[in-house]
Amino acid sequence: MTIDDFVSPSIVGRLSAQERVLAPQITDWRAMVDSIFIDAAYDGEGFNVAQADIPERRRDLVSGSYILARPAGSDRPIAVRITDMLGEDVVVIESRG
Repeated sequence: MTIDDFVSPSIVGRLSAQERVLAPQITDWRAMVDSIFIDAAYDGEGFNVAQADIPERRRDLVSGSYILARPAGSDRPIAVRITDMLGEDVVVIESRG
């Protein structure tokens, strides 16, 4: 699975508020991301982390590309939790079908 893009409304909002001082320029979406957690068979109730991407150093970025091991016979959706650098979470659920 690959994450192609991510926009943090909070980070963009803060940068836009400072636009007079510094023009906002984010060339790589991964610079806004603190961590990514993936649930390969999301049941809608609990988030069971099957894969986590948490860079070791502050200057490192998340990968954005992952190989998932899905439970055999599972038709449950994949859920991705992205936490931005301000600590705000966004959860995206990929529905099957």
